[in-house]
This record gives sequence, C-alpha cells and structure tokens, in this order.
Amino acid sequence: MVTKTLTEPQQNDSRTYYIVFDTNGNIRKINSSPVGKLADTTLTQIESNNPVCKKLIKGQASIKKYGIIWDLVNDKWNIGKRSTRLILESSDNKLLPFKNDIERKDTELFVDIHYNDNAAVVHANKGNIQSIKNLSDIQEISTKKTELLDIYVTKKNDPDYLITVINIDPLTLFKEGSQTIELDKTITEHVDWNNISLYAKPVFENYGYKLLSTKSISKATESYKILKQANADNKTSININVVDNQLTIESELNKDLLYFFEGKSSLKFIVCDDQPDNFVGAVSVPTKLLIDEDKITTTIDFKWPKKPLLLYKSNYITLSIGENK
Repeated sequence: MVTKTLTEPQQNDSRTYYIVFDTNGNIRKINSSPVGKLADTTLTQIESNNPVCKKLIKGQASIKKYGIIWDLVNDKWNIGKRSTRLILESSDNKLLPFKNDIERKDTELFVDIHYNDNAAVVHANKGNIQSIKNLSDIQEISTKKTELLDIYVTKKNDPDYLITVINIDPLTLFKEGSQTIELDKTITEHVDWNNISLYAKPVFENYGYKLLSTKSISKATESYKILKQANADNKTSININVVDNQLTIESELNKDLLYFFEGKSSLKFIVCDDQPDNFVGAVSVPTKLLIDEDKITTTIDFKWPKKPLLLYKSNYITLSIGENK
C-alpha cells in the first residue's frame, strides 16, 4: 500500500484520466473515459490530470511503482510513486486547540495526560488519518520541521503562555500507534492541570485530550470491551519472550487463521505489573507480521515487569509468556 503523501501539486496536462483502485491503493485500471458504475464496492474511481497516466497506459512506466495517495495540497486522491517516506506539512502557522469533550475515536491525534505519573500517552488514530496509508511500512519521516507534531501545554485558553512542550517522534507514533512521553517533573508538579490547554500545529483537523490522575487501566483503556489475561497453561497462538528489553514474539498463526484478527490491522496488548491498575507499557504488532513471520524481535522502551500481566482484545487469540529477564 502507498505510504507517501503529496505536499506539492503534480504537474497537470489538458487530458483527464479515470483511475480505478482498490482499498489497498493498488491501481486496477486507467482509462481515458469513465469506467461507469462499479459493481465491486471495494473499488473506487477517481479523475486525474497527472501526465504519468499516459505513460502507464502506453507501457512507458511500470504500474508496480505507482499507487494511489492522498494529495494534502488539493485535498483529494491522486496517483503517485510508492514510497516508504512520509512527508508531513502544516496547513498554516496557526495553532489548533485540543478538545477535552471529544472521544478518541473522533480524532486523528489524542493524548492522555497522567499528571500524577508525569507522563503523556499520545495516540494516533490511523483509521481516521485518511491522508496516510499503510503506516507500518513507513521507514522515514520527511519534514523540515522536526517539531511538527509537538504538543504545547499552555495556560487555559492562552496559547502565548507556554508551560511545557510534549515532544513527539512522528516515526514511532505512526508505526506503533501510540507513544509514551515522560514529562519534566520539575515543571509539571507545579502545574494546575485543571487550568491548562493543549495546542498543536494544524497537520490534522481533530485533536483531543483527557486528564487522568494515574495510568489506570480501568480509565485509560475504557474503549476495550474484551479484556483477557495472558494464559500460559493452554495451547497458545502467540508466545512472548523478553530478555534485556528485547521482545521476541513467536507466532503459530497463518493465513488460514486471519479471521482471528477480526479485520484489525494489528494486535495490541497492554503490559501491567501483576495487576491491571499497574500499567507499564503497550506493544502493537502488525497483523501481517504475525501471519507471515514465525518469529518477530523488537526493542521495547519500558522495563518488563517481573510479574507481567498482558491485557488484549480478541475473541480467538491466546498469548503465553516465556522467558523473562
């Protein structure tokens, strides 16, 4: 799937082309006239003036190198080269406020402020970020402004009164889906958290936040409807080993068991120390890796507890915990 977003309009010619593509952004057909009504609901037809269409029709360019991307400048789908680089741009220099009366599912970026723990957990809602596809494939973020997604904590309704900045690593955020940032205790312990506002640059349209006293699972994961404790006794789908913060996942899953994921693009599990209220961290693993690979290794940015308890949402998948050091 395509991972690049345009920040500059494509060169146009006078001809209009009609492109049919699927939900993965793969181009199925390019015509010089409309295809007509599409019987397949997974297909979409768009118009484009990009001259590369002419080259693709004549076989002068490889269609394997092209896909459908979201043009941030013109606010529409267009055709472009596949890439593992994501280009981020802000629409203007104004700051957008975070709303505290909005649900996480209705935002592109959401942050939980755990003020007693001096921590912020930032969530990227991939489902709502239509301008960015297949985020798990992104290997590089291209932007001249490294602080583009930073969150500014200010005095309530006063963006000029800066208290502190929550620095975001876009690559980690988009690949993992969430990012935990430790806040400067020397600053935050003196903050009146009931009298603050959050602002960000307008890369997206909807930002939200929630204030929480601690990283309590009962509050921070209230959207979870099915929670299961990892089980090491029964036959498992996935086994997890952790040695020196190197997390290894061994998966018994295959394409025939894809329905286990119920259409989700990743499996996310929350790591707690002995009981659900002792939140430690979270891990998100792409579904594709769990299906295609027998073993996956990654480095986690939190200390694995001696008595790990894993919480996750699934009707079919079972987890077990192996060696932990």
